[in-house]
Amino acid sequence: MILKYAVLWLISFIGISAVDALWHLVIWGKIYGADIRKVAAVADGKIVFNNASGILSQVLVITAFVVLASLHFHSDAPYLKGILSCMMGGVLGISVYGLVNRWIIRDWSPAMTALEGVWGPVIGAFAGLFIVWMGKLLRMS
Repeated sequence: MILKYAVLWLISFIGISAVDALWHLVIWGKIYGADIRKVAAVADGKIVFNNASGILSQVLVITAFVVLASLHFHSDAPYLKGILSCMMGGVLGISVYGLVNRWIIRDWSPAMTALEGVWGPVIGAFAGLFIVWMGKLLRMS
């Protein structure tokens, strides 16, 4: 069973991170690209990323989503409960991030605040659906 959870986590990390990248880089890339330059460290015209922090934050969010959704694998309504749990996780982990950044970072834009506010429950709902579905495919429920 531990191996199945490791596989579930890895597939979830890849799938949810791909959707996250699509949101930030493709769908809303122009807004994020322009607005993040106002608050990011820039060297030689390029944003300087702290890759370790970025990867760790993604690992923590995906891990929380997997735990929240998998708690409902054996419930009477695993999809509904998994989606709702992960939506709330998205609000806490992502929407709140956007609001706090707006509060403490001088040039954090209202557009990024709104996008992160919407993105939290949206990516959470997707994560809950995806993880419960993968759990069923892996015969974990």
